Amino acid sequence: MRHSSAVCRHRNPQRIGMAESSYDLVIAGSGAAGLSAAIFAQSKGLRVAIVEKTSLIGGTTSYSGGVVWIPNSRQNAATGLRDTLDEAERYLDSTVSTSHEREARREYLERGPEAFACLESLTGPLFYVRAINSPDYFPDAAGASQQGRAMTPLSVDGRILGERFNDIRPPLPELCLFGRQMLELMDVYHLLNARRSAKSALHTGRLLLRDLRDRTLYRKYGRGTRLTGGNALVANLYRAVLERGIPVFRNSPIVELIREGERVAGVIVKRNGIREKLSSARGVVLATGGFPWSKALREMHMDEAEFGYSATSPDSTGDGIGLATAIGAKFDTANVEGAFWTPVSTGTRKDGSVARFPHLMADRAKPGLIAVNKSGVRFFNEAENYHDFVRAMLGRLKNEDQQPVHLLCDAAFVRKYAFGAVPPLASERRRAVRSGYLIEASTIDELADKIGVDRDALNETIAEFNRDAELGVDTKFGKGNSAYNRYLGDASNKPNPCLGPLKKAPFYAIRVHAGDIGTTYGLAADIHSRVLDEQGQPIDGLYACGNDRNSVMGGFYPSGGITIGPALTFAYLAVMHAAREDLRPVAAE
Repeated sequence: MRHSSAVCRHRNPQRIGMAESSYDLVIAGSGAAGLSAAIFAQSKGLRVAIVEKTSLIGGTTSYSGGVVWIPNSRQNAATGLRDTLDEAERYLDSTVSTSHEREARREYLERGPEAFACLESLTGPLFYVRAINSPDYFPDAAGASQQGRAMTPLSVDGRILGERFNDIRPPLPELCLFGRQMLELMDVYHLLNARRSAKSALHTGRLLLRDLRDRTLYRKYGRGTRLTGGNALVANLYRAVLERGIPVFRNSPIVELIREGERVAGVIVKRNGIREKLSSARGVVLATGGFPWSKALREMHMDEAEFGYSATSPDSTGDGIGLATAIGAKFDTANVEGAFWTPVSTGTRKDGSVARFPHLMADRAKPGLIAVNKSGVRFFNEAENYHDFVRAMLGRLKNEDQQPVHLLCDAAFVRKYAFGAVPPLASERRRAVRSGYLIEASTIDELADKIGVDRDALNETIAEFNRDAELGVDTKFGKGNSAYNRYLGDASNKPNPCLGPLKKAPFYAIRVHAGDIGTTYGLAADIHSRVLDEQGQPIDGLYACGNDRNSVMGGFYPSGGITIGPALTFAYLAVMHAAREDLRPVAAE
């Protein structure tokens, strides 16, 4: 087994928490990449500051599950998972079918465990491996791990932040109990089984009591104080930033990069309407979240997907990319895809705001759901990963554009499982029908009319699927065949956890769009995360990580956690280079 022998060596910071205009390193953005970069930098004795254009900390990380994919992590080794760097690389080579960024992928695999060990030595434990963990997304590919290599953030009581709790960007309310109490994966399992299991009923009771406590004793926080997923990761990182006295300038958008000769030496920010110069002796790290909400960049580079269906922070508008390209940085569009895709449905919340719900894992793999295209027929395995599902929608997988696409189910499904943003509650179902989010019909013919497809085609599609469901074998697309499909299905459903008939009226549909959870195109960078110019040369003093940096996965999505995993790893590598720290060689055992 090969592993890194590097140790995270700390130095006492020269100055902590001084509100000054001169720093060693300025970090743009406060998602997982930006916060961790600041922690790494301060531990190396650098005077560091974070600038965030909004009032909220966390960016899109706060909306996410916060999962990271780190082969050979300490946590995975502790579970008994036998893995090697070469096996992980074999997996990526078999699922990421492009040579673009291959050197960076190798660097990620080599340095990821080192980066995460260093980060946790500075912050305390951040991640754990679920007892029943997701397999890699292509479990039958060479080098795949059936146990998975992903890690999940430890849940945290948000009260550790005290009055700074509300600095954290709240999660999507559709992913919370009662729109306010965050949930873990096992919480969802227990909620769905509360009527059938005493253990689940007890667990659900505890959740309800926690919510009652937060509503009565901790109303000042405005939502549940139990933080999970990306919110928990952001809270733990932000706590470490505050404890270390690292200045965080919120409501301070960067309007310009300062250049001294050929090097980047700071930024101009606008604070309270006034331009302010922050000099930076070692440079600037861009971690502003990519460009999912930049209409101009999307129309120029990825207009195949309609604008407005991103499930990311609406403040991720390509700021870092724009600042860098203005001084000659290269914007890399060589990836196979420009975004990390997911099907997204939209609705209107009670307060009138638009809800953009990402159909990641909760509904598509469950028995009794199918997806149909503009012709009323199935076009892909509904239980496959969200990225490839949308690639199929867009006609990428040796097919044609399938849109508009609808997810369909029956009355039995909606009483047992969540369907998009609608929990299995009759009151919420009725509200979703009234709002138009959920399409309801008494017959298949009526449903066909309402979603605009041919009646005969839809009837035949459902009849064929129902025959397969009875036998437990999806003869068309193999839904439920892989370990990943079965992980997301319902283990209590026999013989196939992903197959069940659509028979009981009324029938339901949700329109899904080609949405995303972030962009893959980004600034060209080397293995130290130094931003490159159009000639492929590093721009001195300019670094990029997170979704500002071009994705090392080349536009593919081999497993959950391949966005935040590289984000934290390349934040580490950027800081190590800026701090002029030598990386120890990766040793073989």
